[in-house]
Amino acid sequence: MMKTPILDAVIATWSKEPSAGRTLLDLSSGSGLSSERLAALGFYVVATEYGLPVAMSAGILRVGGVDLNCPLPFRAGSFDAVDVVEVIEHIENQPQLIREIARVLKPDGAVVISTPNVLNLMSRVRFLFTGFLRGRVRPAHYTSKPGQAPNIYLLHWYELYYLLFHYGFEVTGLAKTRVKFAARFFTLVFWPFMWLFSLITVIHAEKDPVQRRYNWQILSFLFDPALLLSDNIVVQARKVPRGENRPGS
Repeated sequence: MMKTPILDAVIATWSKEPSAGRTLLDLSSGSGLSSERLAALGFYVVATEYGLPVAMSAGILRVGGVDLNCPLPFRAGSFDAVDVVEVIEHIENQPQLIREIARVLKPDGAVVISTPNVLNLMSRVRFLFTGFLRGRVRPAHYTSKPGQAPNIYLLHWYELYYLLFHYGFEVTGLAKTRVKFAARFFTLVFWPFMWLFSLITVIHAEKDPVQRRYNWQILSFLFDPALLLSDNIVVQARKVPRGENRPGS
């Protein structure tokens, strides 16, 4: 079952979006709790699941047999919004999933994606000493096949940013979930050194002026408290209408 801090952050993010009369696709809805709460905000929800979706309130359309590694069974431009909560880290073909989300969204449609935050400070410290990150703290069990092993396809923030960028999205915000004391402590200790090394390697070393502007955008997200502190991140993005310029371009 999805942890409450994650779902609360996702719902708080969606609550800032207009919902009345808008259709939202909730991919791999699991227990159905996310779909129920999104419907309570006023969205008309279409909930998918790999198998048979659980029973939900009247008014929520359930669609079973949806494999997110395959093309989505919906027409282009069918939805105003797409919700992907604690799912993408289980998906083998992540570029195709982002591409399909872009296809089924209307221009200026919104997507919210939550996933384990492998870049929080505790995750980085863990990796230094063990080689494992937040979300996958030890090897996947040998009995779990690639399509079944939990969190086997963990996604670095920059990789998600890159995919969203190239499939027509603009990232509009990040939200925190649970924050532990240790993350705050290590942030206070390491922040000055992280900022210095990031300026040298991410900004100063980049000679292409256009790419440098994008690097500044990426760096601003990398030092967002959501990425530095929280166990999971909630990423909000919108589909940029064709012909509209992106910030920094």
